[in-house]
Parts: sequence; C-alpha cells; structure tokens
Amino acid sequence: MKYMTKEWYETMQKTGFHLLLNVSEEAEMFSEEYFERLYRMKENEYLQLQEEVSKVKFEDIFPEEFNFVPLSGESLEPAELEEAKRHYFEIREQARLNYLNRPAFDPEQEKVKFREKLEFKIQHLEKMLPQEILQKVADIRVLALDYASDEVKKALTEYSESNRKAIEATQKAYWEEYKKIFKDEEPSFISNFKFHDCKVVSCLQKGEDTVITLDNTGGFTNIKEIILKNCIIQKLDAPLEGAWWLYDEIYKTDEGYEIHVLLEKKELIDFIVTVTDVEYE
Repeated sequence: MKYMTKEWYETMQKTGFHLLLNVSEEAEMFSEEYFERLYRMKENEYLQLQEEVSKVKFEDIFPEEFNFVPLSGESLEPAELEEAKRHYFEIREQARLNYLNRPAFDPEQEKVKFREKLEFKIQHLEKMLPQEILQKVADIRVLALDYASDEVKKALTEYSESNRKAIEATQKAYWEEYKKIFKDEEPSFISNFKFHDCKVVSCLQKGEDTVITLDNTGGFTNIKEIILKNCIIQKLDAPLEGAWWLYDEIYKTDEGYEIHVLLEKKELIDFIVTVTDVEYE
C-alpha cells in the first residue's frame, strides 16, 4: 500500500479515545475509594444491559419476512432482489443458530467478563497512548472506565482529532491520485470492487490466474469469487486464508493494473499483485 499503509491503519485506531469520556474532578488524583465506587456503578450498568439484551426476541432482530427498504434513488432488478433475499436468510439462519446456542444470563459470569473487558482496555490504553498523555493520568483504571480529568480529556481530544485529520488527508491524497490516473476511464471491474469486511476463504492459483473466494457475510457485496487475470504476486506477507479484507488501492500499469490490498488476520497483511483484468463469479 502506498497510502493506506499498516501505519495508516494503526493510526486510524487512535481517533476515538475522547468520544465516551466523562470529565470528573475526582479523576485528577489517585483514589482507591473513587475507583471502587466507579467500578461498582459501571459494573451494574453493564449487568443491566446484558440482562436486557438476553430478553430480546430473535424475531425482533431478524423478522421472518424479508423487507427490502431501498435507499434514495436506489432500485434492484428482480434477480438482484432475489439474491439479496437469499443472502438475508443465510445470515438469519446462522444468527438463529447462534441465538439458540447462547448461554442463559448469568450475573456472576457477566461480572467476570466485565472484569476481563476492563483489564483488556487498560492494556489497550497503555499500548496505544503516548507517554506524555499517560503521565497525566492519575489512575489508568479510571480512564478505562471512561472517566478523566478535564486536562486528560482535552489532551485525548487533541490527540484523537490530530490522528483523524491525518487519516482523512491520506485518503484524500489517494483519491486525488486515483482521479488523475483514471481521469479518462475507470476499470470496468471497479464498480463491484467493494470487499471491505469480507473474509478470505481461499486464495488459489489456477493457471495464470489467482482466484480468491470470499465469505461476504459481513461485507457490502454479493460477490463470492474474485478472479485476478494473469496475476503476478509482487508482495504477500502471509497466507490470505482467514484474513479480513480492509482497504485497497488500484493503479494503472502498461499491461493492466496494480492492485494493493491491506488485510488483517493475526497481523496486518500487505498483498500486492499486477493483473491484466479482474473478473467475478
């Protein structure tokens, strides 16, 4: 990736630290009593929410009837509507199985989960925040419970907003280059090249082509197979099977196109290929 790099993606994860924060004067100094009081309050809120969620009926989330609500100006051909309906019921059936297999609400188990979530968030904050902000935090546990001093919230807001602007500037720079490259005519495959949040099931070589099969359940496409014609792999950090498709960039070459894809499995993966064309199944 030239623009939406691994570093760019990691910066994207640092844009929302301030969004849920409540300002509290008590967070200005370390206090075990304040933390315990805050912990009990947040734990009770969490337990109430989980109990409410446990009472939600499956049909309220996934109705038995498929109802397509078109966006403004959008319409689907009968075949597309039928495919959307089929896709809905595939998702619904998997969700139904998950719903039936979910454990009953158990307050004690949920308390354990709440503690684990808090410990994970503490580790996340310690890893992601710069030292100059961490040094201003009196108690990282309190920050993980979404409470901070006014000074810390201002610092986190400035840090998050700075990262957000950097992310948006990079995206804008790529699209400006894209428009220059394809100002005369975009690739014919580009309108369907929308695989964000799809999961790679397999990536196989078939003759001169590379065929990528997708699980598109969580994505924004009905396409399940991408055929990269006359594909030459320029870079592949790790096998793609099981990786989630995040972002992509497309460039023109003398023989066709250079496609860059950023994916995520255990780590971020760069996948770069040159192709003469892209087809779908």
